[in-house]
Order: sequence, then C-alpha cells, then structure tokens
Amino acid sequence: MSRARVFVCDDEMLIRLWLEEHLQEEGFEVHVFADGASVIAATRDHPPDILLLDLRLPDYSGLEVLAEVQALRPSLPVIMMTAYGEVETAVGAVRAGAYHFLEKPVNLSEILLLIEQAIEACKLRDEVERLRAGHEWRFSEVTLVGRSPAMRRIAERISRIGEMGSPSNILIRGESGTGKDVVARAIHARGPRRSQPFVDVNCTALPEHLVESELFGHEAGAFTGARQSKRGLLEVADGGTAFLDEIGDMPVPVQAKLLHFLESHSFRRVGGVRDIEVDVHVVAATNRDLTSAVERGDFREDLFYRLNVVPVDIPPLRKRPDDIGPLTTHFIGVLSREMRRPVSTVTADALAAMERYAWPGNVRQLRNVLERILIFEDTRVIDVKHLPSEIAEHGTDREGFAFVLPAGGVALEDVERELIEQALDRTQGNKSAAARLLGLTRDTLRYRLERFGLG
Repeated sequence: MSRARVFVCDDEMLIRLWLEEHLQEEGFEVHVFADGASVIAATRDHPPDILLLDLRLPDYSGLEVLAEVQALRPSLPVIMMTAYGEVETAVGAVRAGAYHFLEKPVNLSEILLLIEQAIEACKLRDEVERLRAGHEWRFSEVTLVGRSPAMRRIAERISRIGEMGSPSNILIRGESGTGKDVVARAIHARGPRRSQPFVDVNCTALPEHLVESELFGHEAGAFTGARQSKRGLLEVADGGTAFLDEIGDMPVPVQAKLLHFLESHSFRRVGGVRDIEVDVHVVAATNRDLTSAVERGDFREDLFYRLNVVPVDIPPLRKRPDDIGPLTTHFIGVLSREMRRPVSTVTADALAAMERYAWPGNVRQLRNVLERILIFEDTRVIDVKHLPSEIAEHGTDREGFAFVLPAGGVALEDVERELIEQALDRTQGNKSAAARLLGLTRDTLRYRLERFGLG
C-alpha cells in the first residue's frame, strides 16, 4: 500500500525539520515548504493527501493559501497551525474549509491523530461521491468501474461486507473475464484485513497432484522430491485473505480437506501429524455452474454451501452495456499512462458499436481490444474504423442486438428471456421503457414476464 503524502508549509525551519523527521518515522511521505507559492505550485502538480499549513507565511497569509489549494483540490484536508493569540483567525479558517487547527507548539500525538482522522474522512467523502456519481468506486488501491444497477449493487455489497468485518466465506460467480479477481481484491481492501496478506490461488493453474501440497504445504519426505518442509498458501495467508480462484476445478479429494479446514480453521500438511491453526478469510470464485456440478458429483454439496455464505454475482458485460462507456474511459486512461501517450477519446458511433457487441471475453476482452488499438493506431480519436471487424460490424451493417448463435445451438426461449432481462436492466426495471426497447406492447411484455417468472 502506498504511503500517505503529507505537505508541511511553515516559515520556521526548526518546525519544518521537526515535523519532517517525526512524520517520516511514522511512515508518511513528507514534503516541506517555506512559503505559500511553493506549496501552491506543488499542490497543482502532485497534490498531497493532507496539508499542514502555518497561518503566517512570508509571501501569503495562510487563509490565501487555503483558498488557492482548495480551488485546486476541493477535497484536500488542511490542518492550520497557529501561534498563540491567533485562535479566532484559525476558527475563521475552519469556517472557510480547513479541516482543523492546532496551536503551537504542536503536540506530535495530537497531530498524528488528526492526520489519521482527516485522511480517513477524505477517503469516506470521496467514496460517497463516487457512489453518487455511479461511475467509479475506489477501495484503497482497487477500482471498480461502471454505472449499471448491477455494478452499483456489487459496490454497495462490498462496502457492506467491509463495514460488517465478517469473516464469512464469500463466493463470487461470473463468466471468465468479468473481473472476479478485482472484486475479490476490493473485498479484501475494504475489510479489516487490508493490511494483511492477500494470497491469490488459481486452482486451474496448479497441477492436480500438487494442489493439496500447494494449499496446505508438506513435510520433508512426504513424497518424492520433498526434501524440506514447505508452508502452504493457506498458511502464508494467515491473518489475511485467501482468494481461491476457479474453485470449481478443484479435485474432489482436495475438496474434502478444504471443507475440513473451513469448518475447523485447521489443517495438516501433507505427510504431517500436527494440526496447524490459521486465521484466514476465504473468498472463492468460479465461472462454472456449481449447482450443476453438485448434481453431477463433480463438486461436494456441503463444500458449496460452506463457501456460498455470501454470494456475489457478476453479470457478463453483454448484460450491462451501460458499463462499456465508463470502462472504456477508465482503460484508455490507464493504458495511456502506461504507454506514455496522449489520452484518446472514442466517437459516439464507435461506442454504439461496442455497446451492441456481445463481448464473449467480457471486461478482459474490452481492455485487450483497447490496448491493441492504442498500440497499432496512431490516433487521438478512436472511431468505428479502428475497431476489430467483428465489433465494427455490429455498429454499421448489423442493426439491433449482438447475439451470436453458439456452435452447439441454443433454446429460443433462453434468448428471449435474456433479451428481456437486458432490457429491464438497462431501463432499471421500467417496464414501459423496456417494452419500447424490445418493440413490444406493455401487455405483451407483462405476459412474457409472467411466463418466464420474472415478476
């Protein structure tokens, strides 16, 4: 996790050095300034997380600097530092937008507490603003992007999980590429274990004969090649979060040992005789239909119910086209910074084509398409002609929706049901608007809703 950046602006050198030394010892990134002009310029170029500002400076008054930095970054928390007898002016600064004020000589414990409270209050305010905007939710260094009702529900559920701080197991379900790993990291970042390890375990990437050893560890001599003892990934995650990705591909014999661990919070290494207890929050994810897997005997029913205490379902991108615009803007910004090239924009026609496309690879495919365009196309404006042909055709020659018939065929009723769900999702449940999107009368849509049990 990156350190909080603190700016200190005071014309007294001893105060600057004292604060710089002690705040750095507390783990902050500290920058000191002797005048108002310098701190205003630095705030413009690289804004801090918090500013400690003296009320009297050689070139500006503290109130003038406060007004300038607030214009640059309205949410920046500013703590005023005042000399004896300036309390009335300091109170005026708080009314003008400062977070708090301290009388000199400042007390280190008091200032550390204020910094912590101010940064936390700023983060909470930013999160509320993003929830209201509905385009972006930031959980520490993890960002969720979207404006669909589905993404709003997911962001609100993550916030709720974090507020409760419950160690209940979580199962994230969604197709490949929908961002299950991002949601898992957001859950970890929002919760009380965020400063502890986050261990990502991809169950499909582990050889079947080594899954048990990788998860639970092994003792020396447990099997051929085990020359020394090794901690398993669950042991490495002690105190933090273990993300079991693609849990549906875990071999059935290992599922039994995982179930025992979830029930007892203890396990034995392969070849071991001693129980090892760990405190791990388990978040699992799958792109498979585990209910069907249970019926086939490929997945233990008791393990499914143990994992599925708190379900989080991520719809495929084709069911939430409203998220394509915000995701495109976000990815272009990220990729432009990584490639050190000017930020591009997307035309309305190109965006319309992208919104009509089915995106079988979901969000991962969208990011890859944009990355390919930025690598090979020398343009600041992404138009339909820059899109891959399979996407561009949906914006020109093909009117309507972007359903592609699977090779194995599909039931027509399933297609109809999915289109109705998409229309309701896009119109946020407004049946009249959904009926217009589908070219149906409201009565016809009501009949189909009852027929499919959609309410």
